[in-house]
Parts: sequence; structure tokens; C-alpha cells
Amino acid sequence: LPEMIAELEPDILDKAGKMDICSSTMKKVLDCMFDEMFSEFPQISGIYIRYGETYVGDRYLTPFHRGNNPILGDALTYHRFLIQYLTDKVCEEYNREIYYRTWGFGDFQYDPDLYLEVSNAIPEHRNLYFCIKHTQGDFHRTFRFNQCLNIGKHKQIIEVQAAREYEGKGAYPNYVADGIINGFEEFKWLMREDETCSLKEVVNTENSLVKGIWTWSRGGGWDGPYINGRNGENGLVVVKEGSELWADLNAYVISHWAKDTSHSDRYYAEQYAREELGMDIRNQELFYEICVKSAHAVLLGRGTNSPLLEFSVWWTRDQNINYAELQKNIENAERKGLLDVLLEEKKQSVVVWKEIVALAQQLSEKTEAKTYIVATCRYGFLLYSLYEVMYRANVIALQKNNEEKLKAAIMEYDQLWNEWIELKRNNAGCPTLFSKQEEPLDLIGYYGNQGFDAAINPLRDLKYGE
Repeated sequence: LPEMIAELEPDILDKAGKMDICSSTMKKVLDCMFDEMFSEFPQISGIYIRYGETYVGDRYLTPFHRGNNPILGDALTYHRFLIQYLTDKVCEEYNREIYYRTWGFGDFQYDPDLYLEVSNAIPEHRNLYFCIKHTQGDFHRTFRFNQCLNIGKHKQIIEVQAAREYEGKGAYPNYVADGIINGFEEFKWLMREDETCSLKEVVNTENSLVKGIWTWSRGGGWDGPYINGRNGENGLVVVKEGSELWADLNAYVISHWAKDTSHSDRYYAEQYAREELGMDIRNQELFYEICVKSAHAVLLGRGTNSPLLEFSVWWTRDQNINYAELQKNIENAERKGLLDVLLEEKKQSVVVWKEIVALAQQLSEKTEAKTYIVATCRYGFLLYSLYEVMYRANVIALQKNNEEKLKAAIMEYDQLWNEWIELKRNNAGCPTLFSKQEEPLDLIGYYGNQGFDAAINPLRDLKYGE
């Protein structure tokens, strides 16, 4: 809210100086603001409610506003109050839609019992929707399918991310549409047989509460890598001949399937290859094979497909890594005697990326997008090769038994970076690279993020026996 409102109506603040939506004065303020909103902008058909992350102040270019998470005190009470107020004011009085994003309050959107405890207290309304991620947590692989979907009594919208910030943001092939629609391969050990594991189990089914799917077609994350256009601070990062192809593919398949679930994800992926990329049948098949392999390669390289490993997915985000989280993954594997499993998965990821590059090179020269596809497949191969050697070098250092092997791994790391830089230099459409320098990055809510060198520099002068 504007700073001045707190000066004019101090009763809206609690003892800690935060705005309290449950105060009677705040209701008067909100009533005035919604009345003004719909009077000034009658064409607004609905409002999307996102709570929990409120960015105000000079840093966010809102120097005249104040804000805080509206959920104070008892979360159940505050959620129910806020949803009911919005239903009465916006859905009923103004006949507009409310899309209430269930993001926050611990496990509100991930715990079925908590979701029902909040939502069942609210009467159904034709204009009220709850918006829920398909993942039980942020958009990561090895996170369970969200069991809050298709339960309760309210209409739901499912959130899907097409350019995932933990997985390169569309800088290389990362086909998630198959796993989201049909269930990811890791669900075989991650999910119980009696649990829902895919969109096809909750969308267009009997008595389904799901009324739509939306995609984060872009967005997610705070920084790079950047795949096209003018980006970065002050728009100084330019990818003149970049493309949104890989993010676009996920958004295309998910959105087309949502409108007609009678076809498979493959049907729509090959339709995309045909209608958007001009590929013939043979090239459509190659394209889909690249897509499917990319999902497997990303799982092995960034996460794990082993139920035995205790693995943190938080070791990469945007264009950087968190070395402490990488070390934690190695330490957890060592404690369980599974270092060989950890390293073998990273190695196999690189093997699959080699296969992906080979498939891309088989595409017809008549395919206009071939140059971009080959470049981004190479990008994925080099990135995941760097991931692999970072893990391998740190395991060698941990075991303290082969100084020459460690030096060779570090040399391999340096050579891979040279190849990656060369790939970027020689391909105008190549996305920006991940960060290399060992320096902290200012990411909101994430600490300890640095460039890749943070995982290698501590090993460069390491000598056993010291």
C-alpha cells in the first residue's frame, strides 16, 4: 500500500509495524482501493493473488510503498479471512474472478490436510479458483507430484514451469512435458502406487476440479542464463539471434494437450516440430528422441534417479552453483558408501548428452533451426560435462589418494570451459554461459551462490599430506 495510508490510518498496523489485514480499519482501506480499481479499470475481469513475497522499497523501484506478507499470526485464521474477504468483495460484489495462489504458509499447497483445512472453510463460488503447482515444492525433478490437486471442493488451476530456473531456463533441451503429463521416471520409486503422479490422472477425468493449466512460459529465477533478446542489468546482455525454442516447446505441448487430452505429448511435440520448425517425419522423430533423452540426462546430471542417495537439488540455480550444497551431496554419498553411484550418474548424464548431440547433427540441413538445436545440445553437453568433472574432482580431493588424477580433472575442467566459451563465440544464437568467476552473486533469498570456479579453485593448490 502507499506509505501515506499508514500515516493516515495507523490502526492498520500491528505492534510490530506490519499491516494487519484483519483490522477493521484495513477492511475500510481495502474496500476503497477495490472500489477505485474497478471504477477506474472496469475491463479487469479478475485478480491473481500472490502472497508471501512482497518486494517494496528503493531496491525494487517502489520507494513510496510499503508491504508485508498478509499472513500474520495464526495462518489458518488469516488465510481464511483473506480468501473470504476477496470472495465477498471481488467475486460476489463485483462479479470478478479471484485466482488465489496457494504458495506459502508452510505446506499449504503441498500438504493435502492443510489445504483442505484452509479451503473447506470457504464456501464455493463460481469466480473463485485455487492455483497449485504440479510439484510438491518448487519446480525440481525428484520432487513428488502434488497430492493437493483435484481434492476438496474448489476449482483449481495447475501451474507448470516451461523455462525452469534450476535447469538452465531454456538454454538447452530440457523436455518436461512428457514427465508432467505422464509422470516422471523417478516417480517409480518416489511415489506410492495409490498416489496420483501425472496431469493425465487429474485433468479431464470424471469429477475433475481442474479447470485450467497455466505455464510460466518464461520467468522464474532472478538472473541468467539468457536465451534471447536484451537482458540483464540495464539491458546490457544481448543475444541477438537467440531463440525461445526449448521453453516454447514445453509451453506448446502442455497448453495444446490441456485443450485436447485425447492425444499424447509425443503427438504435440512432433506437431510442434512440423508446424513451428518445418520438420519432415524423420526429423520429427529425431527431435522427439532428443527431447526424451534430455529429460533423462537432466535428471542424472542435476539430480538423481537413485532412491538410496540423499541428494540436495539446491546446488544450482540460475547461472550459478552453491558449492556448499554440492559438497553436501558428496558428503551424504560418502556417508552411505554411495560415491560410486553418485559419480556414475553424473558420468551417464554426459553419455546421454553425447547421444543428444549426435541426434541433433543428424537433422536435415534443410531444417532452419538445426544450427540453433545443435549449438544448444552442445551447450547442454558441455554444461553437464562441467557438472560431472566438478563432482569427480571434489570426490578425488575428498579421498586424498591421487594427486595426479586430481590435476587431470582440473585440467579437464579448464579445457571444457575453453570449449564452452568457444561455442558461445562461434554461435550468435548461443545462450549466455553460466557464471565462472568465484564471486558471490546477489540473488534474493539465496545465499552462497557463486560461479563454477568456487568448486574448483579450492582444489588447485591442494597437496596431500599437508
